[in-house]
Amino acid sequence: MSSCMTKLYYTTAFEKGKHMISAKFEDEIWIYFQTNLRPRTRKEYWNVIKSFDKLTGHDPLKLTRKEATNYYNSLIEKVNSGRLSYNTAVMRLSVMKSVCTFIETYTVNHGKRYVNHFESMSLPEQDKILPKDAIPDTKEIDNLLSAALDANDNKAFLIFSLVIKMGLTNQEICNLNKEYICRNQTGHLCINMPPKNHISRFLIIPDDLGTILDKYIVAENIQSGALFTNIRKNRIKMRDTERLLASYTDKLVKAKKLRKHYTMQTLRHAAISYMLMGGASKDEVASYTGVTGKWMNRYDKIIADNVINVAANYNVININPSKIDKNVSD
Repeated sequence: MSSCMTKLYYTTAFEKGKHMISAKFEDEIWIYFQTNLRPRTRKEYWNVIKSFDKLTGHDPLKLTRKEATNYYNSLIEKVNSGRLSYNTAVMRLSVMKSVCTFIETYTVNHGKRYVNHFESMSLPEQDKILPKDAIPDTKEIDNLLSAALDANDNKAFLIFSLVIKMGLTNQEICNLNKEYICRNQTGHLCINMPPKNHISRFLIIPDDLGTILDKYIVAENIQSGALFTNIRKNRIKMRDTERLLASYTDKLVKAKKLRKHYTMQTLRHAAISYMLMGGASKDEVASYTGVTGKWMNRYDKIIADNVINVAANYNVININPSKIDKNVSD
């Protein structure tokens, strides 16, 4: 063996010993990315794979749910500690999804089973400490909901209420199906949310909102499928709900009933903030709303600036169903 070949052999062996990247992964999986990616992107992908190897001791040809979760949590921990930018963390998770999706397809095509545990994972929005004026106050929320009621816009009223009262995300509201609505043993309406990151949530709908939602479903004769549709009777999309909200905030800002324009995400921030102000713990609110607990510190500034003397309660904003009875029945 020549000195040049010897040097190449020991370098390769050292790298494989250090990163535990198998020859099978390089020959059957990596060859696809090596062939199809541009040099810079290829280098980024390889570095992400090495970071996974460093954490787990092997390449992603072997993947357990625990390992995927550990890698996911390591990204969040690095972002929170300032050792990794949020955008880089998003990129790394995206790379792992892409690589494992290819592995899954390749493995299944060869008659074996592989589960991409990264598939349903997504990082929460970029962590930041929200200032006090980042969310609408209770008066502004009342103005928004009253405007929807006054316009006989029951769909808007319910959409805004679901995010304000229950902290649902825009995507969750758009994806709501009639089949997710059920009653528990005590007769309360509930939402059985489909699993996200392998975690299910069973949410009790506040009584006042449940009454309105029940009447809305009957009035709209919703038998199955999407709870909310657009004017073409297709499932409502996130841009539709944002436009719907903007149509109200535009008018309310001009009328000086809102300080500024708010988004669906802003309303969700408000919901979570008021739950915390009501005395619920960060862990309880994180579980209820589906937020990763490590990201709850964004609300610290709001809570510190708003000392509200109320008992622990997830629903500190009450809705008077009598005000909408006529609207639903019309």
